[in-house]
Amino acid sequence: MEIQTKKGRWLTNLGLSLMAVIWLFPIFVMFKESLRVNGFSNYIATLQNPNFPQFVFNSFIVAFFMILISISFLAFAAFGFSKLEFAGKRLLFNLVLAGLMLPVASLIVPLFFTLRNLDGLNSYWGLIGAEVAFFLPFGLMLIKSYFDELPNELMEAAHIDGATTFQIFYKIMMPLAKPALATATIYAFLNSWNEYLMVLTFMTDPAYQTVTMAPTFFTEALGGDPGKLYASLVLISLPTMVFYIFFQRFLQKGMTSGAVK
Repeated sequence: MEIQTKKGRWLTNLGLSLMAVIWLFPIFVMFKESLRVNGFSNYIATLQNPNFPQFVFNSFIVAFFMILISISFLAFAAFGFSKLEFAGKRLLFNLVLAGLMLPVASLIVPLFFTLRNLDGLNSYWGLIGAEVAFFLPFGLMLIKSYFDELPNELMEAAHIDGATTFQIFYKIMMPLAKPALATATIYAFLNSWNEYLMVLTFMTDPAYQTVTMAPTFFTEALGGDPGKLYASLVLISLPTMVFYIFFQRFLQKGMTSGAVK
């Protein structure tokens, strides 16, 4: 039995190692290509380009407000759908979840005309609003499933002690739901930082474009210099990799802590 267990662990570790190599190989190639011809001078040239800091600034602005708005809405919505009773609750929840079946590409044209009519093109709020709308269904499903695992007896005891519904939400449920909220925050940041199609469609002015448009910009501005192009790709990827490395324990905890009571 012990031999079988050791064999199983060995095979598991081997499989995980192979997956790690497969995942790291494109990153290695990207970094290697970024040093072509001029070495680390490619990174210096990329960072010194006045447009690149603007791309980074725009990405952080969009991601910050996208997270702030999304998590604020989702915390209230998830609590309401999980712990409160109101007419049409199940139907409304299913309608929100139906948004998971709608890819961005299927709605990009009507979104473009809607934002154009609202003067939302080449503006932060237009892109933020669109990103929030597409993230809400997934975020709601994630946080609500965690609230569902929290015992209703906590609310009943708090009601007996004279607490209002908002006090229960703010002082009891919110602290307990921190792992799920942290997980949703991580996903919101990654979705916003890596968003490409909506930025390409809604942000034609380089002053409002985010980092995902940097490779296209450098391809046109630098005549397709591969070293600087790959350097920009490495710099774009760094925040997401660092973010995941430092917050992966919160991501794992948030995805598993609501699974078992």
